[in-house]
Amino acid sequence: MLTRLLLTLFFIHLIVACSHQDKLVLPNKLEKQYPLKFETKSEINTNGIFINSGLWANATGDTLLYYAQIQNNRNSSIIISPYLLQIQTQENYRSSPISEKTKTELLPNCTKTFVYKFVPINNKYLFTRTEKRGDLDSCYFIHLNFIQDLNNHSITNRTIKFNANAELFSNYHNNFANEHSINLYELRKENHNTEEIQLNYLKKLQNKPFTKHAVIKDNPHSNLQFSETEIVIDGIVLSTKFYHFNDSLFLNLKLINHSNNYLNFSPDSIQIISSDSVYGQITKHQVVNAVTKTEGYKSIIKKGDRLQTQINFGYFKHPPLEIKVDFTTLKLHPQEIKVFTFNPTFEKSEKLF
Repeated sequence: MLTRLLLTLFFIHLIVACSHQDKLVLPNKLEKQYPLKFETKSEINTNGIFINSGLWANATGDTLLYYAQIQNNRNSSIIISPYLLQIQTQENYRSSPISEKTKTELLPNCTKTFVYKFVPINNKYLFTRTEKRGDLDSCYFIHLNFIQDLNNHSITNRTIKFNANAELFSNYHNNFANEHSINLYELRKENHNTEEIQLNYLKKLQNKPFTKHAVIKDNPHSNLQFSETEIVIDGIVLSTKFYHFNDSLFLNLKLINHSNNYLNFSPDSIQIISSDSVYGQITKHQVVNAVTKTEGYKSIIKKGDRLQTQINFGYFKHPPLEIKVDFTTLKLHPQEIKVFTFNPTFEKSEKLF
């Protein structure tokens, strides 16, 4: 009887040991959806927890799939807390699963499979300018501190590094990578004469009588500031991020009103004049209106309010070399007096990201 029991225990141990050596394979349905595999030493034994996991990406690199078999070899239950699970890029940017689930209790001597999806931001600079997440990274890290004991303490702080399969990653880059086709634009700092005209205009507005019931509130410190994508006029902050992608020109626009006045702004009424080069000659395009229309949408922006939108200016086969923007649609309310005396100019950036 004892011999039979020992033999049974031996075969159970052998089966478990062999199962630990099995290569982690996705179910057929998931394997078809996520063909791009990342490679790593997937098996980890740490503090009584056995983890066999892998990372895959869909063909276009938009979504990552973390697939993990976790076995609890401890004497007490453990808690899998997905809200603590994070994937980290090489730029050290961390993202959480897109469909965060509730905690799961894993009893002693039990094994369970967990599946989590991520859409990480791979290029922080590109994301801040275009809201595009960037091309798939060649390497990612998964932190295992989402495995906790019953006191909500992480059982391990180990990190798994996943490297993309070289051949599959090369195929992805040849067919789906698109960062190289995005062109960004930077605001050209206006000359001193333009700045002086704008500042004098603002000062005159403060002393001008109006027939309507409201008056321009006094601002003794008129100012005009420029940065890479931002214009500040007397507390009106206008963030203007142009980019060209897939034969179209876009503008990510944000307006914050820190001034003492109400503003009237209709983003769909913005017009641009673009300059291009053909055979070394500069040619002027006709004025282009925003393609993205919202039925004459207008917004009254009070002090402290903000407005944010994306505008599509339509088809541009080649990225323009220069863009001049007509912001006369930005006016003081209710007087309907324009804020800008000039058309800000944006130039195609040569910066790499």
